[in-house]
Amino acid sequence: MKQKLILLAVALLFGLSMMSCDFFLTSATTTTTLDSSEITSVTSVTSVSTTEVESTTTEAATTTASTTQTTESSTTQSTEELTAEPFYPTGYSLLQDEMDEIGIPSEGDIKILVFAVDFSDYPSATYGTPISDLETAYNATSDQIQFESLRSFYQKSSFDKLNLSADIYGYYRADHPSTYYEDEYDSGTWYVDTDLVNEVLSYYDSQIDYTQYDANHDGYIDGIYIVYTHPVSWSTGSDLWWAYQYFYAYTSDYFDNVRPNFFVWSGSEFYTDDDGYIDARTVIHETGHMLGLDDYYDYNSGDSNEGGLGGGDMMDGAVGDHGPFSKILLGWITPLVVEESMQVDIMSYANTGDVLLIIDSWDNTIFDEYLLVVFYTPTNLYEDDAFYYYTVPGVVIYHVSAAIDDGYNDPNYYTMFNNDNTSTEDKLINIIEADLEDNHDGTTRRYDSEDYTQNTDLFLVGDIFGDTIYPDYEWYTGVAIGFTIEIVAMDSNTATIRIIYS
Repeated sequence: MKQKLILLAVALLFGLSMMSCDFFLTSATTTTTLDSSEITSVTSVTSVSTTEVESTTTEAATTTASTTQTTESSTTQSTEELTAEPFYPTGYSLLQDEMDEIGIPSEGDIKILVFAVDFSDYPSATYGTPISDLETAYNATSDQIQFESLRSFYQKSSFDKLNLSADIYGYYRADHPSTYYEDEYDSGTWYVDTDLVNEVLSYYDSQIDYTQYDANHDGYIDGIYIVYTHPVSWSTGSDLWWAYQYFYAYTSDYFDNVRPNFFVWSGSEFYTDDDGYIDARTVIHETGHMLGLDDYYDYNSGDSNEGGLGGGDMMDGAVGDHGPFSKILLGWITPLVVEESMQVDIMSYANTGDVLLIIDSWDNTIFDEYLLVVFYTPTNLYEDDAFYYYTVPGVVIYHVSAAIDDGYNDPNYYTMFNNDNTSTEDKLINIIEADLEDNHDGTTRRYDSEDYTQNTDLFLVGDIFGDTIYPDYEWYTGVAIGFTIEIVAMDSNTATIRIIYS
């Protein structure tokens, strides 16, 4: 009998912890189509003119008219007095520095293993995604796939810091029909997916040197991906047939002196979108978990404790790009820290990774409470999915509460952070909506299950957060933020932001 790692927390959390939810992307793509009449395709923020970016929704009708305006500050402090500048911090700890075990390292040339698996009752010839299509989904260049492959996405999202490549094997015929694994899972054998991973690794043990898949030499295989042929349980059926990231349950198994650890489990159907194109968005999302990122959507959507980012993040709706919080955690970008009054220009986040981190006092940690400010443009990784975000440029302000000193304290959600976007009242990350729909001042209302990002959430020229918009905004401690954020000017390249501390 193999030694089983069975933790009480895991038993309670399976089905919640680290699972991907594609409800937003799936439902949205069946009812909306993005074409040239809805959004002008833009390949570089420097090439966008204010006449090229058109508003596509009623609520955004006034947006483009203000994109090149410059307004005078309504505050008493003149621009000439604002001589302070933001700074790039150094020497602070990143997400993977704080993790006990790492799946895929956030930087470097990393090889992952992908195993396509079929069953006697669901043979690959009928139910499987062709291996050539999986090669495209995992390894294609940007011009070989409609959106991005896993590899091309992470090259772009990380600004070339993470280079993933997948070795794909299959189809492997499972030892049992799919009904065996489903019955075991539904009867409480939650680690039956580990049994199938063990089957595959054992079968290929004589063919594969598993040590080449441990790039950081921590003794674990960095990334294992299982693609199964059983139909996905989109609305009914066993939870086994879904997409999620989980961990290998047997602690005594070694292959070539390295151990399996984290793996991604997903059905063939996740690799094709509603139009029949090869689609890697789900596996891109799950790889975010392999890197250590949380889900940012609300698992309990519809209750009184709403959370999430309205679908607008790769770790929420499985669309677009990773947002600034995720990229800061992984070390792909360094924030410009603001802790006193100043005026600063920031470039397009999509193209440069520019982000302001505004805080009372920087304590050399990103595991703190602060605001993140970016200049959003529907370009780069956002271009194809702009309909799920914003179709026009504007400033996005995030409220982050990322302390980790008391993490893992909620039996319904496994996370390193004190807060999450599901069960805690204070949220890990929240978008502050410029249209005042997120009433943080006592009647908290965040994006709910039918409330997605929209153009009116963007801050535009003349908007002043902490003054004309949310004049009484507070930190989660109940203390007033003590500063204002004014959008002074925007053009196709730059947003000018003025921060005034009281």
